[in-house]
Amino acid sequence: MIAWIAAIGYALNACGHGSLTVDDVIDRNTQATGGRAAIEAVRSIEVDLHVADPGFEVDGKYWAARPGRMRIDILADGKRVYTEAFDGTRGWQSKGAAVEEASSKGTAALRHGVELPGKLFGLHELRQRGHSVELAKRELIDGTNYYPLRVTMADGYITNLYVDPVSWLITRRRDVRPLHVDIDPTPTTIESRYSDFRKIDGVLFAFFSTDTDLATGKTLETTRVHSVQVNPQFDASIFSQL
Repeated sequence: MIAWIAAIGYALNACGHGSLTVDDVIDRNTQATGGRAAIEAVRSIEVDLHVADPGFEVDGKYWAARPGRMRIDILADGKRVYTEAFDGTRGWQSKGAAVEEASSKGTAALRHGVELPGKLFGLHELRQRGHSVELAKRELIDGTNYYPLRVTMADGYITNLYVDPVSWLITRRRDVRPLHVDIDPTPTTIESRYSDFRKIDGVLFAFFSTDTDLATGKTLETTRVHSVQVNPQFDASIFSQL
């Protein structure tokens, strides 16, 4: 009888988790992702990936490094055809030999991408980097009662990260933004879903993601990661303009 009562209590706790605070949710996500020490030991990453849009498919190579720089090269038949980068201050892009500054919105989008958890930084690092995190009312989506975190970036941009109450990983993100602002600036309510988490050097990374237009249900883009290298050796000048 005691064991039966204890089992019921455990099940109820697993469903409701009591009254968790935003710090509780952040801490659980941090532990599930690999822990503070392992996450903060990630100083740089190199990612090989494949991107599929409705009209085309390309390969890509993504680099990022603390304190917050990134670059992605788009490849066709193994040759670079397009680059987007953020050097920590400014964004830039290159198609062939032509190089130009990214728009202010394009630069912001590149900055947001590298700052948000899932690449270099952990959820627990957002506040110390000047962003705010609030716990919103729990939200039931496709049978999962998520803990939504409303993140307001230092520049005012708002996004919502959904923490799964079982895995404690961020498995969804929702916000209003263009998918590629310097290609089509039309804002869309996008849901990003993350799955196929794999541990690299003690930290979990999502190896598959989909971006969906919530209004229409249309898949906008899918990304399959082939490999992630943690703390690879590369020349930091790759983030500077070509």
